[in-house]
Amino acid sequence: MRRYSVASFKKTTTGWRADVFKKGVRRSKTFRSKRDAIAWSNQVEYEIESGHHTPGAAPANARMHDVLKRYRDDISPKKRGARWEITRLNQMMRDPLLADVRLVDVGPRHFSAWRDARMKKVSGSTVNREFNLLTHACKLAWREWQWLTEHPMAGVSRPPENKPRDRVIAPTEIEAYLKASGFSFSSPPKTVLSRVGAMFLFASETAMRGGEICNMKVADIDFNKRVVYIPETKTGVPRWVPLSKKAVQVLNHVLDYTGGSQTVFSVTSRQRDALSRKIMTKARLEGIHFHDTRRTALTRLAQKFGPMELAKISGHKDLKILQSVYYAPDPSDLVQKLD
Repeated sequence: MRRYSVASFKKTTTGWRADVFKKGVRRSKTFRSKRDAIAWSNQVEYEIESGHHTPGAAPANARMHDVLKRYRDDISPKKRGARWEITRLNQMMRDPLLADVRLVDVGPRHFSAWRDARMKKVSGSTVNREFNLLTHACKLAWREWQWLTEHPMAGVSRPPENKPRDRVIAPTEIEAYLKASGFSFSSPPKTVLSRVGAMFLFASETAMRGGEICNMKVADIDFNKRVVYIPETKTGVPRWVPLSKKAVQVLNHVLDYTGGSQTVFSVTSRQRDALSRKIMTKARLEGIHFHDTRRTALTRLAQKFGPMELAKISGHKDLKILQSVYYAPDPSDLVQKLD
C-alpha cells in the first residue's frame, strides 16, 4: 500500500521549512534546499511509522557530525565567542576522524586520535581550546539531549599548554607599526588602516583587549574623569579602565574624524585582525601579535600600580594568570629598583 506523505514545505527567507505531523508527533525544521527538507521529512515519517522516533531523540544512525551541528546551530549563537566557535565546529564537521564516527561507536579512542592528529598541525593551547568545545558538546549530548549513554571524552588526556608568551613590544616597534599603518597625530585617520594603527597605540596605553576597543562607544568614555567603561568583557564582569594622557590624545584625534560613527574607531574585529597582520608584514615586525599590546601595557603599568589595582584595570580574576602571562618585566628594571 502506498504511504502518503504528511509533510508540508514552505519557502522562507533562509531556505525551506519542512513540517511533519503524524500519529500525534509534530516536527519542523528549516533547510537550505528543498531536497534536504524532503529527505529529512521522509526519514522522520519512517521513524514515526516504525515506532523508533521520540521527540528530541538522536537522528537514526546519528554521527558526531550531528552533535556538532546541533551545538553549532543551537548553542554557539548564544555566546559572545560565537564566530570563533562556529568556525571551529565547521572545521570539526569536515574532519572524518570525528564527524564520521557513529554515536553508538564513539569513545575515548576517537578523541585521542583526533587530539594526536591536531597536535601535528596546531599548538597545544589551540587543541585545548578545541578540546573544551568538544567536551561541552559531548556533555550536553550525554546529560541533556540523551543522545549518548556516557561521556565519550572521559579519561582522554589533554595536551600540554604552550609556554606563556612573554613578548613585550619595544617603543621603536610601536613607532614602526604606526608608520606602516599611516597613523599620525598630524593628519586625520581617514583610512581603516590608520585607525587600526591608532587602536594599536591605544591598546599599548590601556591594556584593553582588541575586541573591547572595537566595541567602544563615545558614551562609554568619561573625559572629565579620564576613564572608559567596558560593559561587556571576556570574564563577564564590567570594569572601568583609566586613560593615560596619550590614550586621551588618541581618542580625541580619532573622534575628530569618526565622531558620528557607531563606535569610536569605526573598525570591526575582522578588519582589525586582517589589517594588523598586514601592518606587521609591512613594518617587518616579527614575533608580535596585536594582543601583545596588553602585556606591554600591563608591564609598564605595574611600575605604578599594585597587583590588586592592576587586576582591576586588566579585568583578571586570577592573579596567577596576570603574573605568569601578562606581566613581563625587564630584569634590569627590577635591579634598578633595588638601588
